[in-house]
Amino acid sequence: MLTRAVPQLHDFLIDSARRLPTKAALVCQKQRVSYRDLEESSNALAHALVQRGVKRGDRVIVFGDNTIETVISFWAVLKANAVVSIINPLTKTDKLAYLLNDCRANVLITDGHLTPIFAEAARKSPHLQALIISGALDRERLAGLPNVSSWQDALNGGVRESAPPRQNIDIDLAAIIYTSGSTGDPKGVMLTHRNMLTAATSISTYLE
Repeated sequence: MLTRAVPQLHDFLIDSARRLPTKAALVCQKQRVSYRDLEESSNALAHALVQRGVKRGDRVIVFGDNTIETVISFWAVLKANAVVSIINPLTKTDKLAYLLNDCRANVLITDGHLTPIFAEAARKSPHLQALIISGALDRERLAGLPNVSSWQDALNGGVRESAPPRQNIDIDLAAIIYTSGSTGDPKGVMLTHRNMLTAATSISTYLE
């Protein structure tokens, strides 16, 4: 049971980690992540984002596959009081460059195997302040990009016990979900914490 009078989306993770710390929250191939591990890792990454200049309302793009790192990133951006946008890893360079500039993303979280796609797009984004990259880093291709960090370095540099101080309220923006843009430029659908909480509550209620 959530104790906050006006909860935000990540309160569900915080509450689950408190009630069910050792229960598996994620299973990805042979990896299993407990609610406690998900909570602590997202706290650490949230602090890493703040250390890289992310402020309330800033946009952070997560460009990656359906992995544990993507899930940790989603919660971390919310805990950093920022706005998360998850981008399909099949997105091409020109469209990714458009998305980075359209939402004026401050940070890009991605994976090393996508370097051929994101490196050129990142160079076209004047708003980008930092990149956090999981997997192998191709230093040659990443040369000249701002404040590049490995995933592990970012997590190691953050506080795991608690998230950064909360600044958002429930009607602040939580996520931007982009349309496919099949007949024109992609459009960003803007969702507040309350929007997403209402949808989640509705679905869980009728599915029991």
